[in-house]
Amino acid sequence: MTPAKPSMSTDTDNSTNSDGTDTKDFFNDILPSTTNYLILIGSSIVGFVLLIAITLSFFKPFDGPDVPNCKGVYMSPAYAKVHAFDSTHTRFASKYSLYLYREQGKDSMPGESSEFYLSGTPVLFIPGNAGSYKQVRSIAAETATQFFDKSSYVTSQNSNANNVDFFTADFNEDFTAFHGRTMLDQSEYLNDAVKFILSLYDSNSSNTSPTSVILLGHSMGGIVARVMLSLPNYLEGSVNTIITLSTPHNAAPTTFDGDLLNVYKLTDDFWRNGFSHDVSTLSTKMATIARRRLENVSLISITGGVLDTTLPTDYTSLTGLVPSNHGFSVSTTGIPGVWTPIDHLAIVWCDQLRKVLAKTILQIIDVNSPSQTYPLEKRMEIFKSNLLPGFDKFLDIMKYTNIQHNLPFKLKIDLKQLKDSINERFFQLPRKNAKRDIAGFPPIHLFNIPRKESSKFNFISSIKPTMIDKITSSVELSLLLCRSILSDVGKASAKRNFRKVFDYTTDITQQYAELECIDVSEYIYVVPKSYSSNNEHSNEPTDVYYSLEIPSNILSYFSSIVIVEPKTILTESSENFVLADLHSESSSALTLGDSSLWKLITRGNDLTIPAHRPIIIDINVPSMKSSLLAYRLDVRYAKSSNEKFSPLISQTIKGETKWHINIDDDKIITSIINGDSPYTPFIVDDPESHTRFKVFSDSFSSDQLMDIYITVDWFQSLKLLVLKYRLSVVGFPLFFTLLVITLQFRYYSKTNLYPSFGETMLSVCDYRVVTGLVIFFSFLSKLTSSNSLFNKFIEFMDPVERNELHLMEKIENAEVRLNVSFMSIEEPSLWFYGVFVLFISIGLNFLLYNLILLVIKCLIYLSELGLLQGITSNIHSFPNQRKTIGIITLLFLVLLYLPYQFAFVVCVLTQLFSTLKLFLSNTKLNSYHTSYKNFDDYKGKKDSVLDNESNEKAVVSNKALYFVDNFKNFNLSLLILMLWLVPINVPVLVVWLHDISLKWRTPFSSHHNILAILPIIFLVQALNQGFMVPRPTKRFNVFFTKVILFYFAFYCLFFGTRHLYLLHSLFDAICTWFLILYIQGWGNGSLENIRTITIIKNETKIH
Repeated sequence: MTPAKPSMSTDTDNSTNSDGTDTKDFFNDILPSTTNYLILIGSSIVGFVLLIAITLSFFKPFDGPDVPNCKGVYMSPAYAKVHAFDSTHTRFASKYSLYLYREQGKDSMPGESSEFYLSGTPVLFIPGNAGSYKQVRSIAAETATQFFDKSSYVTSQNSNANNVDFFTADFNEDFTAFHGRTMLDQSEYLNDAVKFILSLYDSNSSNTSPTSVILLGHSMGGIVARVMLSLPNYLEGSVNTIITLSTPHNAAPTTFDGDLLNVYKLTDDFWRNGFSHDVSTLSTKMATIARRRLENVSLISITGGVLDTTLPTDYTSLTGLVPSNHGFSVSTTGIPGVWTPIDHLAIVWCDQLRKVLAKTILQIIDVNSPSQTYPLEKRMEIFKSNLLPGFDKFLDIMKYTNIQHNLPFKLKIDLKQLKDSINERFFQLPRKNAKRDIAGFPPIHLFNIPRKESSKFNFISSIKPTMIDKITSSVELSLLLCRSILSDVGKASAKRNFRKVFDYTTDITQQYAELECIDVSEYIYVVPKSYSSNNEHSNEPTDVYYSLEIPSNILSYFSSIVIVEPKTILTESSENFVLADLHSESSSALTLGDSSLWKLITRGNDLTIPAHRPIIIDINVPSMKSSLLAYRLDVRYAKSSNEKFSPLISQTIKGETKWHINIDDDKIITSIINGDSPYTPFIVDDPESHTRFKVFSDSFSSDQLMDIYITVDWFQSLKLLVLKYRLSVVGFPLFFTLLVITLQFRYYSKTNLYPSFGETMLSVCDYRVVTGLVIFFSFLSKLTSSNSLFNKFIEFMDPVERNELHLMEKIENAEVRLNVSFMSIEEPSLWFYGVFVLFISIGLNFLLYNLILLVIKCLIYLSELGLLQGITSNIHSFPNQRKTIGIITLLFLVLLYLPYQFAFVVCVLTQLFSTLKLFLSNTKLNSYHTSYKNFDDYKGKKDSVLDNESNEKAVVSNKALYFVDNFKNFNLSLLILMLWLVPINVPVLVVWLHDISLKWRTPFSSHHNILAILPIIFLVQALNQGFMVPRPTKRFNVFFTKVILFYFAFYCLFFGTRHLYLLHSLFDAICTWFLILYIQGWGNGSLENIRTITIIKNETKIH
C-alpha cells in the first residue's frame, strides 16, 4: 500500500465542521474538567472496592451445612490396559485408551489365569475436563468391597445383584470444556468402546451376555455420555443408565468456542425431541431416532453444591431437558447418609457419596436381564429411594386410597388397650405411667383420625420403624395406617387373603376392633443428627433420626393410625425416643413474609412459632428464591434440658436440600440456595422455586417460643457472583472499552483529532453522562427480564439460534423461560447489580489503561538510561518484503494447520510491541490530555498571517504533532481492545497445544477459517507500516462506523457472557470496515503515513 502525499489542508484547518458546529466550541463542550477526574477516580475506586469485596468473600469459608465433611478413602487399585481395542476398532486408538479397573484382593486379575473372563456388569467411567481415567478408583473399589465383603446385605437388597466390571477411558486429560470438536471425538470413541466392551462378554456362557453398559460421567464426561446417544455410530440399546457427577447439563460452562455451544444445542435438541412427544416433530427423522434411543434411558445428575468452585451448581439442573419419570437432579447435601457439599474433584472420591453410589449401582443391576439392569420404572424407584431426601415418600401411599383396594394386614385389637388413648393427639416415649401389654402382646397406641377437620400426622424417632411382619427385636416398633372393618363386611373380610393377620385379643376379650392396614414404615425418611452420619462398616446412614409425615389428603381415606410400641420399656434415662402428633394442617403449615424480595432486602421478614406447636412444621418463604443472594437466618430459641433432641431445620428448594442441625440456643444461620439462576431455564410460577423450611423440635418437652428473622447476608452474596458471572469479566468491561472507542471516532470524524483513551474516559465521566449511565444500568435488569418487550426485541438482534422453549414446555408441562440477556436477572429488586457492573467495568478499564501506561513509563525510563537503544533505533526495523512473507506464511499455516486463535495471539503481540516502540520513539504519553490542550495554540498559529518561513514550519510541526498523537492514541486503544479479546481465544489455543504434545492433530475445521483472522492481520500490518486509519468523512462512513462500533458494544453488554466466541467475529468485522476505510483513503489520496512526517521530529522536538 503506497501512501499518498499528505495534504497540508485538513478539516482542522477550517473553523467549522461539516455539520455547521464550530470546532473550537465542540472542544470546549467536551473538555474534561476537574469534576471529570474526580468522577473517573471515584467510579474506579467504587469498582475496585467491589472487586476486592467479591474476592475477599470468595475466599471466606462456608459454615453450617456448606462445610465440607468428606471422609478419606483407601483402596488397592490396578488398571489393565485393553490393548485389543486398537485401530481396527476405532480411529482414535492412537490418541485415547481404554482400561479395566481391578480391585486387588477382590477382583480377578487379567493374566492370573488362562481362563480369565469377565462375568460382571459393565460400567464405563468417563472423566471430565482435563480428568484422569484413574478417578474411577474410589467408586469402583467401594463397589467391589460391598459386593464381595458385604454380600449378605447386597443380596438382601437385590437378589439379582452382580459384580461390576469398571472400564475407564483415558483421554490424556483432554480439555472438553473448551472445545466442541474434542467432545465429539470422545463421544465417537466411547461408542466404539461400548461396542467392544459388550463383545468381550460373548464368550461368557455362565451368565447372560449384557447388551448395555452403565455410564458414569464426571463433569464434562456427563455431557460426552449424552452426546454418545445422538451420534450415528451409537449402538442401539447399548446405554440405558447414565449417572453424572457435577455435570453442566443446562448450560455450557464456557462460551469461548462456537463448536462447543453448537454441540450442546444439537444434543439438547436431540434429547428434548426424544422426551417431548411434540406433535410438530413426530414425523421428523431425528425425533423418531431420539424417541427410540431414549425411551428406556434414565439420567441422574448429582451436584456437589456450593463447594464446587469450578462449575455453577445451577448448570447441573435437568429442567426442560429430562422428564421426572426419566431422571432428576439432586445435591449431595440432601442425599441420605451424605449430607455434605463436595467440591468438583472430591465428588469422585468422597467416601459418603461413593458408598451410596456403589449401593445404588448394585441395586439397579438385574443379572438375569439382557440389559443387566432393571426396567426404567424400577430403576427410577431405586434412584429416588437412595438419592432423594424422601420428604414425598408418602405419595406412594396414594395407591392404597382406593376403597376397593385390599390392604395387606389385618389387626384385631382388644379395646381395653386403647381406652386411654383413642382420642389423644400426642404420643411420646419414654412416658410416665405407660400402660403395659396384656397376654404378652406388644403395647399398641392408636390415633383416631378426626373426620371434621384436616389433620396432618407427624412422627420422629431415634428408633427405626420396622415392618410389622418382620419385627424380630423387642426394641423395634411399627407404624400402620388403617381402615375400620365394618360389621356388615366383616364376614366378607374373613374370606380375604391378608398377607398376615395380627390378633391381639384373648379368650376374655369382650370388645375389639378389626382394622385392615398398611405398614407405612417403608415410607419414613432419615434426618441427620450430625453431618457425618455414615459409618464405614455400614451401608445405611447411622446416628440419625427417622421421620414420617402424612398429610390430610391421604389421612382422609383412613380411620386411624396405629403405633406398635417396642416391647422393651423406654426409661427416662434412655437416649431413644418416639414422638408423634396429629395436628390440624393449618398449624403445621406457616408462611414467613410475602413474595416481595424488596421488602426482604430492605426490612427483612420474621415469624414467631408458638410454644404449643406440631413437632414438624413446614414454613414457606415466598420471597426467598434468588440464588444471587445469601440469606441470614437468626433463630432465637432457648432449648429446654428435657428436650429429647436439639431442633433441626431442613431447607429445600428445587432439587437441593440442606440440613441446619444442633440449633440449641440463639443461632445465626447462613442460607445459600439453588433457586432461580442466571442463564438457565426456569419454570414460570413454579411452586418449588422458593425456599421451604421444615422445623423439627420436641414441642412436648418445651414451652419456648421460636422466633425466626430472615435478612440478606450481603458479604456472602458477593461470593455467589463469582461463579455465576465469571465469564462476564470480558464482555462487560469490553462494552465500556468500545463505548470509549466509539466516542473517540466521533471526535475523530468531527475534528480529525483522535483523543487518547484516558482523555475520552474522562469525557465519559462527565456527571451528566455518568448519571445517565447509572440510571440506564439500574433499569437494565427490569428491561432484560424474560417477559419484557425490550428483551424480546433485542433477541432479534442476536444472530445465535435460541433453544427450543416449546420442547422444554412439553417436557415440563408448564411454561418455561430462558433468559441469556445482560445479567439474566428476573428480580427487579436486584437492580443495583447492574450498577455494580458499570462501576466494575470502569474500574477494570481504568486499571488496564494505567497498567499499560506504567509499562510504557518504565520502558521510557530504561530508554533514557540507554538500555533500550537497539529497540528504539527504528520503529519499523523489518523491511516490508520480510513482513509480507511473514504474513503470507502465517495465513498459509492457519489455512492448513494452525488455529486462527494462534494467529490472533501473534497479532496481539505484534500490536503490543509496535505500540510500545511507537511510544518509545515519541515519548509523550498523552495519558489524559492530547489535542484539546494545544488546540487553541494550533488554531492561533494557523490563523495568523504566514509572512515568513518559520510560521509555516510551525503549522507543519503542529500538524505532525497531531498526526503522531492520533496514530499513538489509536494504536493504544486498539491494543486495549485486543487485550480484552485474548481470554476468548486462548482456551482453544490451549487445546491445540495439548494435542500437539500428544502428537495428535485434532480437526479444527471451524478454526481454520482464514476469514476469521485475515482482516485483523491486515489491519495490524497496516498500522505496523505506519498507516493511520483514515478519518471517516462521508456521511455514510461516519454513520456506519458508529453503527458497527455501537453494535459491538451492545452485543458485549447484552449477549457477551453467553456468546463470548462471537465477540471475536464482531472484532473481525470492525477490522474489515477499517480496511475498507484504508482502501477509500488510498483511492482519494487522503491516506497518511507516520513515516512521511517524522522527518520533522528533530525540529518539533516531540517528546
